[in-house]
Amino acid sequence: MRAHALVLLLVLGLALPPAPSAGAQTPAASDALFSQGVQLMHRGDFPSAQQFYADLAGRLSSDLAPRALLYQARAALADGDTEASEAVLQQLLATYPSSDQAANAYFALEQTRRAAGDCAGALRALDAYEATVGGIALGPYTWVQRAQCSAKLRDWPGELDAAKTALAIDGGGPRLTRIEALERAGEANLNMGRRQEALDFYDRSMALAGTPAYRAEMLFTTATLMRALGQTNDAVDRFRSVVVDYPDQARAPGALDALIDMGRGDVLSLYQAGVVRLDAKQYSSAAGLFDQVDPANADWAAAQRSRAEALLKLGHEDAARQALESVADGSALLRLGQLDESDSDPAAAESNYFAMLQAAPDRAAEAMFHIGFTRYIRGDTAGALSAWQQGLGSGPPAPAMQSQLEYWISKALPAGSPEAAAFLNQAATADPESFYALRAQRAQEVLSSTQAFASTSSTTAKTLSAASAKEQQQTADWYADFLTTPERAASDVAAEPSLARAVQLLDLGLRTEASWEIEGLMQQYVQAQDYAHLAALADWLTAHDLPQSTLLIGKQERDLLGYTNLPRSLQKQVYPAGWGDLVQEQAGQYGVDPLLMLAMIRQESSFDPRAQSGAQAMGLTQVVPSTARMIAAKLGREDFSTHDLFKPAVSLAFGSWFVSQLLGDYKGGVIPTLAAYNAGGGNVARWLNRFGNDPDVLVEEIPLPETQMYVRIVYDNYVHYQLLYGDQSA
Repeated sequence: MRAHALVLLLVLGLALPPAPSAGAQTPAASDALFSQGVQLMHRGDFPSAQQFYADLAGRLSSDLAPRALLYQARAALADGDTEASEAVLQQLLATYPSSDQAANAYFALEQTRRAAGDCAGALRALDAYEATVGGIALGPYTWVQRAQCSAKLRDWPGELDAAKTALAIDGGGPRLTRIEALERAGEANLNMGRRQEALDFYDRSMALAGTPAYRAEMLFTTATLMRALGQTNDAVDRFRSVVVDYPDQARAPGALDALIDMGRGDVLSLYQAGVVRLDAKQYSSAAGLFDQVDPANADWAAAQRSRAEALLKLGHEDAARQALESVADGSALLRLGQLDESDSDPAAAESNYFAMLQAAPDRAAEAMFHIGFTRYIRGDTAGALSAWQQGLGSGPPAPAMQSQLEYWISKALPAGSPEAAAFLNQAATADPESFYALRAQRAQEVLSSTQAFASTSSTTAKTLSAASAKEQQQTADWYADFLTTPERAASDVAAEPSLARAVQLLDLGLRTEASWEIEGLMQQYVQAQDYAHLAALADWLTAHDLPQSTLLIGKQERDLLGYTNLPRSLQKQVYPAGWGDLVQEQAGQYGVDPLLMLAMIRQESSFDPRAQSGAQAMGLTQVVPSTARMIAAKLGREDFSTHDLFKPAVSLAFGSWFVSQLLGDYKGGVIPTLAAYNAGGGNVARWLNRFGNDPDVLVEEIPLPETQMYVRIVYDNYVHYQLLYGDQSA
């Protein structure tokens, strides 16, 4: 876990302040004085924020100047300038030792020194903080901070004592706080050579695991300890669990290696071992393991299909085809047909899809779609229609496949005909949330001369935040079903002690720790099926500029209650307009629809400005450093550094500029633009050359599964953003 705080201020308001005055201020007036600096921090313009707060501190009276200095120091720290942050904090404490900001200054000093690698100094600052506030004011959190600093100092007894103290306060706090403290206690014991004690703490931490990645990590860690302790059978069981239950997680190859090293590879099947090697991109090893699976084994067919994928990655298409032909079940024949299409041999593809129809009659609709598609791209529209209509009559098909078939039938029929319109309408309603249903809905709007699906929009800040009277009434009715009102639920949530702690942690710059409190409250509501307060919590998060957490709750609401059962205001929690002011500003500057950028950001980073992928893509729009340097040169940003991609305004500017260039390359085409953003313009140029300019054909023919899925998801997002924010009369 090893989470550390992100030193970013919470956005409380964006209005420009009135001219500062040195006189006494009401709380609202004093907040207004600082709002321009808050806005600069929100944008990630930390140097300007430092200068603003420094100037402000020089003009304010002694009751407000310390706050300005504190914010100046935080801006310096956010910019990575620990020396400047330390100097400003020392100035604050020396000039205003009795200020009500002294405690916060000591806490900021702890963060600054820890960031500078001075953990001994950080602990002294933490002592001063606790002395100033008169004891423990943050529950277990100051002790978690102590444990983290002690670990950096290699003070294992100190780390253990701090972690155990944290666990003893308020039950250790919310789940994620307990996990951090338990990990620290386990680490300290391990470094002191106390393996069994370490194992006990790690077991307690694993019991709280909430994600597959973390559970796999802890299974591996505890299995390694058990092996060292001579608890061989238990170690084997846990290593095996990592391999079998979490084959796509980072620890799976290591667990497999450990079992082999222990001479216990026999607890796994060859297929299970091969899956791990395949997920780890160890293609030669994977192919060899799959090849050894006995044809009499129940896993043989799956092993051969997986072997084919490994061989394809190695560039051995002929051998991959042989593996698939040896199986000749529905999935293998489908893959053979797809390979034929990639090789520009639609006739061979159709033959394999007919074989699929015979081998897997329960997948008849899917097979008939592909048969029809191969005919369509050859120009045999009548044959395509016949196949797709047969597909509709086979089953009946699942709703998503029904939408897909009906959409393509509408494309193949004469444009504007009543029959085409009827099929388009059916496609839009068969499975309203599926990709082709959304394509059909957009096509219907074009045909009826309403808002078209385009790359521009008249979306304004007002439309991103305003709720119509109809929407407000829908929300009130939904809350009434839970015997409450939006106002009462909001009041209840605001009064939650855990939310008060989250606010305090945010005010100290501990966004990660604040998120632990928020996650704990969210899970409390989910477990109690208290959906009204869950929705009110999401509204609170939106108001406090935490869209990544709003999105997390929105997805839970969608999964628990069903998207179409949510009122429009809660649907907006599933598709939040995070960073909306900056998105509109930067997208508008480059002529890009802000709603398209929101759709991309939702998928790229989940609205987390500090997101970083394994491919080193960074920030809200997940631009990789090499592309960012090219964009910086084009925009004349000579002072650009890679770290700037974590600044929201920079990431949004670079992402919007890049999207604008792609839209220009593809004449405003959203689908090729999305494909190029994910897979690169070179790939898309080759695909368009092979498959033509029909965006629907392109989506079906994209040979990279990750890119095909990305295009579908972001398109889905874009349609929902248009429906929720692009038409406020609905």
